[in-house]
Amino acid sequence: MSLLIRAGLTLVLLLGAVCPSYAVWFEGEGQAKIRDGQVDVARQQAIKDALLTLMYRGGASVKSLQVVKSGVLETDELTVRTNGEVYDMKLLVETINEDQITVKVAADIFPLNSCEKDSYAKTLFVGPFQLQKREHAQLGGIYRTPEEVSQRLFYRFKNKSKRIDARHLMTRQIAFDGRYSNDIEPQMLKVARSLSSQYDVQYILFGKIIDMSSYNETTSNLLGINSTVKQRNFQLRLYVIDGINGETILRKSYGSNREWPFDVTMKLDVTGETFWSSDYGKLIDSYIDQSVVDVEDALYCRQSLAKVVGLYNDQVVINIGQTNGVRKGDKFELVRQQYLMHLDGGLRGPIFNADDTQLTVVSVQSDRSVLRTERFSDMANIQIRDVLVAVSDDPFALTDNAN
Repeated sequence: MSLLIRAGLTLVLLLGAVCPSYAVWFEGEGQAKIRDGQVDVARQQAIKDALLTLMYRGGASVKSLQVVKSGVLETDELTVRTNGEVYDMKLLVETINEDQITVKVAADIFPLNSCEKDSYAKTLFVGPFQLQKREHAQLGGIYRTPEEVSQRLFYRFKNKSKRIDARHLMTRQIAFDGRYSNDIEPQMLKVARSLSSQYDVQYILFGKIIDMSSYNETTSNLLGINSTVKQRNFQLRLYVIDGINGETILRKSYGSNREWPFDVTMKLDVTGETFWSSDYGKLIDSYIDQSVVDVEDALYCRQSLAKVVGLYNDQVVINIGQTNGVRKGDKFELVRQQYLMHLDGGLRGPIFNADDTQLTVVSVQSDRSVLRTERFSDMANIQIRDVLVAVSDDPFALTDNAN
């Protein structure tokens, strides 16, 4: 039996990136000849050789490797086709002996042997956060906390995440049916499909602030003197929904409490430093940072579903591009959506079935790509809003023959 291991994911190496605890450090050694005294060129080649070695040891099959910025410790970004992710790299040793340079590097690899999806940055719409009980915001007058949290989360994705393409932000509240305030997820699923189509994104993020209530906590010291401190809760629930598939990908809750250090009559501006520099503000901010990590992890192995947004000159335009990691020559295939009729009369699905229509990327823009079908007659099968998925055409794919 043969096992096809596809080199399908694009790796982005960022020095100083935060790495999860389950990543693994691997060491690799590489060598290169110094030709015409060009040490920098040889060093780049040796680093490539070392990285190829350790990537194979990490269980990856490498298709291509490109040093974007040269130098020893200045190497800033490396792009690799593999089924693992490099979070960090260190140059351990560099030696030059006559006309040969040898380097030893260590790289922090998150192996994804079971993750054979594409590596494109996932398109995300950050929707409004709901406040379950408005009266909880009365203390401090922080009624705009949901809007500020969603806005901060959006820009945290924009500024820090390489895996998520946060395209749109909506802070305006969505009017969900109040009769189902305790379980708004079914309503979110319906809204997500509409937002996905309207804003050309696959994933929709919603949030709900469950609790911002306060209470007095009394403590006694060794002398028996009581002191009262006002504590305040913060509980957040996060939802990420695939607007094309119509399914909830992530449900995550965060919650704790901190001292509320402000006078009970003081009104606070939730956009100001006074609020966010407090322990309570820092607690919320830590949950925003953790949300970015959790969403990245939840979507990493998900398959990107690109939508056809335009047809012209016998070419196809899809809604992902250079920002998402699409490159000229990448291949996609058409998938057909089929909805099933449920017993209650409603539609369920969709179910995606692969079509034999394949397309190749001929040009790339920041958030769009232009593709051409392999057969001209296939253009008749493609319509606006059709879905495409990436396919692997990897000459470096490995086969493992078991006897």
